Amino acid sequence: MTNKYPHETKSLNKKSDEDKIGDINDETISLNAETNSVMITHKAIDEITNFSLNAMPKEAIGLLSGREIRPRELLITKGLFVTEGEEYSVSFSESDFQIFDQVSSPEFCVGWWHSHPGFGLFLSQTDITTHIFSFQLVQPLSVALVVDPMDIGDDGIAKYKFFQIVGDSRNRDFQYIEIASYLSVSSE
Repeated sequence: MTNKYPHETKSLNKKSDEDKIGDINDETISLNAETNSVMITHKAIDEITNFSLNAMPKEAIGLLSGREIRPRELLITKGLFVTEGEEYSVSFSESDFQIFDQVSSPEFCVGWWHSHPGFGLFLSQTDITTHIFSFQLVQPLSVALVVDPMDIGDDGIAKYKFFQIVGDSRNRDFQYIEIASYLSVSSE
């Protein structure tokens, strides 16, 4: 997949994406979509929209707090803000993960979110690598949420999509797929 957009989300590890994928050649990693659908509360997507709008024209990044409500179905109740980056990139630092302290049981970190102001809803190759190594290998249900704060609907919510990574390391063929999502009607 070629990244024709200037956007880049940097992962925690300083190795290049190719080096990271190369590291797993000895060990075959196969990823499937483990999450069938995501329900997000209005409050959570409002939080993420507001964080993203406040960071513009820079990108913003954060974590998603939620729980599994049925097998392979997530409910996201909080969008936690971590930091803003540059106009075309944003990254986590190791200290940013202290934000996990804000997630309390029975919830857990169900993934991460970041904004693409005006770039559309997709995952770059760097985003794919970040999701694989920092999220999906750790928690197979993890999803990546991308929002575009420059594309706001009539309801005041930024357009968004959820993704997971599928593929295997044998062929160095990892790609993202969209996960069905729904806006919760309850305030949960």
